[in-house]
Order: sequence, then structure tokens, then C-alpha cells
Amino acid sequence: MVEEIKRVVVGEVVEKRPQRIIVKVEKENFASTLNALKALSFNRLNLLTAVDFIKENQFEIVALVYSDEKKVMTIVKTRIPRDNPEIETLIHIYPNAFKYEVELGEMFGIRVIGNPDSMKPFVLEGWGDLPPLRKDFDSIKYATEHYESRNVEVKYD
Repeated sequence: MVEEIKRVVVGEVVEKRPQRIIVKVEKENFASTLNALKALSFNRLNLLTAVDFIKENQFEIVALVYSDEKKVMTIVKTRIPRDNPEIETLIHIYPNAFKYEVELGEMFGIRVIGNPDSMKPFVLEGWGDLPPLRKDFDSIKYATEHYESRNVEVKYD
């Protein structure tokens, strides 16, 4: 399977273990890589999310796609800058990407070009702060400012 993927993908392809392959691509090749994988029988998008690498001033976009036919999971990753976080939509490839893309906008502030709802609130209606899954969001400060104190001491080890 790795060799088949290497033939159609422009990027780094690594087989971590049987049935699990990791593909790292440039942002410009992210959607085309997923389109090529779908043509190779990766028919299911199981997850689309992001990881905040604040010290590197980047987000990593992560898509997990699965082939029911070959019983293989492939993880496709790309990095985008935190300063202007945008990616192309995947809904023309995997229609279920729609809500994942809305979540990227709401939770990380990542704009998904081509998804009309990417920056509309889904869960956090009326939210006026940084997106809550960004590492620079201070959840303790937010809770202190917006919720009544419960006289609970928080200890960190």
C-alpha cells in the first residue's frame, strides 16, 4: 500500500506499522493528496482536526482516512501558519468534512476556504474570546471572568 501511495502523493510517506501510514505534505497539496487517496479506496474521512504548535507559530492540520477495502488507516498532515490560518475545503472529496471544518474555525480560528460556514458559531454562540483550543487561550482566566467562584482550589503538580 505504501508504494501505491508514494506513486500518487507529493510528500513524505512513512509506514509506521502495518495498516497505519503517515503522509506529510505541503499545504498546497493537502486537498489533492486526500483526493488521490480517495481514488485509492480511502473512502472514509474519520477525523479532521488541528494541533496548535504555538512555539513554532504553526497549526498542523491532521486528516485520518480509512480504506474499508484494504483495512488501512492513513494520517495526512500539513502545517499552516498561525498568523493567517487557512486551508481549502475537503467537502467536495469527503462531504462529512463539513462539520469538522466548522469545528476548525470555531475551536482554532482556522478559516476553511470554500466552506461557507467555516467561521460561523456551531457550539460557542456568543463567544467573544480567542478560539478555546488555541494554546494561547487562558481557560482559567476565562472561567474566572465568566463564572461564579465555587471556592475550589486548583492545584497543579
